[in-house]
Amino acid sequence: MNKYITLFLLFLFINPFCMAEPLPYNFSDTTCVPITLSITEEISTKDSVIEGETVSFRVTKDVNYQGKTLLKAGDIVNAKIETVITSGMNGFPAEIIVDDFQIPNVDEKQLISTHYKKGQNRCLWVYPLKWSLTLIPFAGSLTNFIKGGHAKIKPKDIITIYYYPNW
Repeated sequence: MNKYITLFLLFLFINPFCMAEPLPYNFSDTTCVPITLSITEEISTKDSVIEGETVSFRVTKDVNYQGKTLLKAGDIVNAKIETVITSGMNGFPAEIIVDDFQIPNVDEKQLISTHYKKGQNRCLWVYPLKWSLTLIPFAGSLTNFIKGGHAKIKPKDIITIYYYPNW
C-alpha cells in the first residue's frame, strides 16, 4: 500500500513538468546579424572593476537587416560586467565577463553576447618551475606568490556579438 502512495505522489509531482509547453523560438533558424563594438573606456582588473557595473560600447560599423538600419556607427550600447575573477596564485589569470547588452528594439533573448577577456596565463611556466624547485626544500613553495596577468578590455579591442532576429 505504501508503495502505491509513493508512486501516486511521484506521478503528481513529475507529470506537470512533462506537460510543459515548448518554447516559441525556432532555434533551427540560423539567420545571424553580427554587431561589432569597441569599449569607450578601458577597464582592467588592475583597477577597481565592480561586478554589476555598467560599461559603454561604441558600434564600429552600421548594422543593417532586411534593408533597415538597426544601429549606426558611433551609437552607444550599454552592457554590464557580470563577473570579475581576480588573478590567483601560481599564475592563474584574471578574467572579466561582460554580458547583458542593452540594444534598443532588440530583445535580450535574441542576442548571443557574452564576452570573456582573460589575462596572461602564467601557469604554463610556473608549474614546471615549481616541480623543478621541489628538490630544494621549500623553494617550490615560492612560486605560489607568482600571480597571473590582469584582464583588460581596451578601446582598440573589437567585440562581436550576434543578433538572431528570428528567435
